[in-house]
Amino acid sequence: MIQNTQQTNFPFSAIVGQDNFKLALILNLVDPLIGGVLAIGDKGTGKTTLIRSLTNLLNDQEKIPFVNLPIGVSEDRLMGSINLEELINAKKEVINLGLMAQAHKGVLYIDEVNLLQDYLTDILLDAAASGNYYLEREGISRYFKSRFCLVGSMNPEEGSLRPQLKDRFGLSVHVSTTTNVKVRQQIIKQRLLFDDNPTDFTAKYKNEDQNIATQIETAKKHLKTVLINDAIIEYCSQLAIEHQVEGLRADILLLKTARAFAAYKNATEITKEDVDKIADFVLNHRSLHQPPNQQNPNQNENEQPKETPSEGTTSKEENIQFLSPENDFQKQKNAFTDQLENSNKTISYNQGNTTATDTKKTVSQYVATDKFEIKTKHKKSLLKEHHIFLIDSSGSMLKNQIIAYAKGTVDKIATQSKNQNTQFSIVSLFDGEAQHILHRTAVLKDIEIALTSLKTGGKTNLTAGFKQIKGICVDVDFKHNLHIITDGKLNAESSLEATVLAFQTYCKGVHSTQIIDAEKGMVKIGVAADLANRIQANYQPLMTKKL
Repeated sequence: MIQNTQQTNFPFSAIVGQDNFKLALILNLVDPLIGGVLAIGDKGTGKTTLIRSLTNLLNDQEKIPFVNLPIGVSEDRLMGSINLEELINAKKEVINLGLMAQAHKGVLYIDEVNLLQDYLTDILLDAAASGNYYLEREGISRYFKSRFCLVGSMNPEEGSLRPQLKDRFGLSVHVSTTTNVKVRQQIIKQRLLFDDNPTDFTAKYKNEDQNIATQIETAKKHLKTVLINDAIIEYCSQLAIEHQVEGLRADILLLKTARAFAAYKNATEITKEDVDKIADFVLNHRSLHQPPNQQNPNQNENEQPKETPSEGTTSKEENIQFLSPENDFQKQKNAFTDQLENSNKTISYNQGNTTATDTKKTVSQYVATDKFEIKTKHKKSLLKEHHIFLIDSSGSMLKNQIIAYAKGTVDKIATQSKNQNTQFSIVSLFDGEAQHILHRTAVLKDIEIALTSLKTGGKTNLTAGFKQIKGICVDVDFKHNLHIITDGKLNAESSLEATVLAFQTYCKGVHSTQIIDAEKGMVKIGVAADLANRIQANYQPLMTKKL
């Protein structure tokens, strides 16, 4: 939605701290083709407050809008749509502008961007990077300009953003909670002053915000006149190589961002200091560079290991190396390869006419590199199974007397899945709400008790259930399997489209999904089957015989 022009937002210049985030936002206002800013940080750090404060730097809300994108936005609302009534009745092509077109020459903000559907995020990032997009609807093709500053914020606790999408954001900043008591005191005082009298507080910082806005406008005008010499281009490429980034996007963005920074400073050319100032913004979310204290598996063969075990001593398994004379290397490597086929044998190698047996390790514990170095083979950790049952205990289920069969299905799955790495949870859909009636347990008796006390009645609200699932699937050490038992008779406020969108939004942590269709009768509406197809879940009808 377009930001309400009557709303008073916290002044940009009055915000204490977050200097890097401020600078990243300013640089995107100077050059929107940088591709936006992704703010990653703790909840309650003022990310949204700072982003909304950008409206104080936009002089004309009609020409420079601030658009707040809701998480549940549809593709038509995002890109635009054709007014079918006008097209059919009046034979007129009337376009309902999408939010991306409305945000042209302004700011488009997405709170909790990691919860937005991936394909919508792709559309947004493409439009932000190219400055335009095409609307293809009902045989009509329209071109729209969409050169906006894209700003997204996310809390990693609520889920991650796909690496491919994260890379598409031009810049990123990490916002953390300050531990400086003096700074925290100043932030609290500023907030209280603003809440008590927003008008007077905003007026106090109006001149400072205006100075920043003027500086941004000046930078825009001479952005393309800033000189970029070959030495700077080489320096940017070298930085990208050192950080082991994929592709060339980082090289280009280092130059674009440094140019915007130089223009903002009213400089005539880019210096290495300018590149260093903004390098973290570009490389934070793209760097694959390992810290110096981590061993590089592709270590240059001329480099010496940090620690070499001395003769007669025992080192850590990660650093064990079998060294041999150069002329015996291939012979020993071949012998080792033959023995690798049998993981129960121990390592032995010939050195001259003597068989070295002082150092023996089980082959299954190690893998060999081309240098005949022995590395620890990390065993693949087994994720624990977590079965979550989302049970529709609404009135329609009670009416058809099938809630008992649903209970039997849960008990059967739980019994079949029982092992030392399995846990179970139950969420009940009752009276239009979702209740987490059984928290993670490995005790089958707890499941039986929870099912016995299951309440029935009211309407079916799957969306409320999916919101509960989001909070349950936070433990990455578990493989979360969702079992939905429902007859598909949704309440009047919930459409199939809205239910699919809710699943895609809140159930990203689910590994696999199964829908057990409890609908009975001669005439079936088939919503559960349609839902399973839309969310790519395994589908099966509920067994009506006693389990």
